[in-house]
Amino acid sequence: MAVMPIERGKIREYAAATSASRAEYLDDPFAPIPPTFLATVVFWDDLPRVFDLPETRAGCAAIGVVPDVRRLLSLDQEYVFHGEILHAGETVDTGLRLDSVDLKERRSGSMALVRFTVTFTDSAGELRAECHYTSAFLTSVGGSA
Repeated sequence: MAVMPIERGKIREYAAATSASRAEYLDDPFAPIPPTFLATVVFWDDLPRVFDLPETRAGCAAIGVVPDVRRLLSLDQEYVFHGEILHAGETVDTGLRLDSVDLKERRSGSMALVRFTVTFTDSAGELRAECHYTSAFLTSVGGSA
């Protein structure tokens, strides 16, 4: 878990970097976040720790895949907002939850699909947003880990 301040300057920088040129992102002192701004959680929380959780390692072991970050691929991110979007000046606590580890067969081998969720809770304890991630540990050609 980490504390993530929603800073006006960071919203402005993110908006400029992603060509999100809506005036409210650039000029409003209490700017709303661009919808994908929460991807910056990687600067506040150690998300790769999800791959070291005992349940992640056990899930991978159960399907014969050895977790190796050198063979990790990010596949999908989905943002879900609960209530009003976050604004500059707010602070959220992050949480991390493993959702599943599944095997997917490919012609060139197998991969372990690791699905996890990052939660964003405000100072009142209300869930404000979630980011659902899907990553994969790829095996080498021929299916060996």
